[in-house]
Amino acid sequence: MPSTGRRLNQIERAIGGWRVDRRDFLKASAASLFGLMLGSRRLTAAAEPLRAGCRFGLLADPHYADAEPRGTRYYRESLGKMREAVDRLRAARVEFLGELGDIKDMALNEPDTRTLSHLVAIEYEFQRFGGPTYHVLGNHDMDNLSKAQVLARITNTGIPAGRSHYAFSHGGVRFITIDTNFTKDGRDYDHGNFDWREIYLPAPQLDWLRAELKAATEPIIILGHQRLDGDGHVQVVNRAEVRAALEGAGKVLAVFQGHDHKGAYSLINGIHYYTLKAIIEDSGPDNNAYAVVDVRPDLSLTVTGFRRAVSMELVHGTASVAGT
Repeated sequence: MPSTGRRLNQIERAIGGWRVDRRDFLKASAASLFGLMLGSRRLTAAAEPLRAGCRFGLLADPHYADAEPRGTRYYRESLGKMREAVDRLRAARVEFLGELGDIKDMALNEPDTRTLSHLVAIEYEFQRFGGPTYHVLGNHDMDNLSKAQVLARITNTGIPAGRSHYAFSHGGVRFITIDTNFTKDGRDYDHGNFDWREIYLPAPQLDWLRAELKAATEPIIILGHQRLDGDGHVQVVNRAEVRAALEGAGKVLAVFQGHDHKGAYSLINGIHYYTLKAIIEDSGPDNNAYAVVDVRPDLSLTVTGFRRAVSMELVHGTASVAGT
């Protein structure tokens, strides 16, 4: 078995700068797999451990628009990349499909009617999945639209129309979807009226999140757009407060998020933060990115990445890249 330091370096090299918090890694690696029961105890509501099992698909940041490429973003290609992702994930027999925000973008100065047609086109490809589907709102979804306009044209299965944050249960897991597209004073992003670096989970939604976390009797997975881990301009500004709520619940397995197109990974106080690479980046099918997530009965997670997406094993209190 490689040493702790060597193992950590292997993971960091394999995932290109993604980060396992060293304190978490050292705590987990100090024990054998049988010694990782700390994670199981943390996620136990009663004498018996929580059990779960499901398979779902994830994709992030298609940014579809009928627009010329800008930099590394090839907007028109996202339609075909979405088609491939849906076909492959359906073939993998995932039980539902989640989209982690920025499903659409826009050409410069285009009217909202044109943007709405692009949203309908990319949502049509997403709905070809044919099963339950769920969306997270991203900042670019409100470039020149309102949240109400977007929500009226996407399908979140079984969720009341107009809800930008919501929760649902599947396969013995409680999934909580958050909306961090708010300004500091709690206003919704709307028709481009926002600074993409001003990212907040507002107080009323944080209260709702705490209530959901407390009420949940199942292990929890969070779905969001902007990052709750790390430091920089792509992170939720009040992320420490949000993370404190997640950690205090003692039931959260992982957070899956988008927005940071290069992808990322962190392990913070026993919770995995996996940022999926963006569909939009670079040209050609090899530059697609999407993933299957398997939740195991022991509450470990297997992320199987397709194309550029990184495959990982997320175990209680530690993680490894597939093949290392």
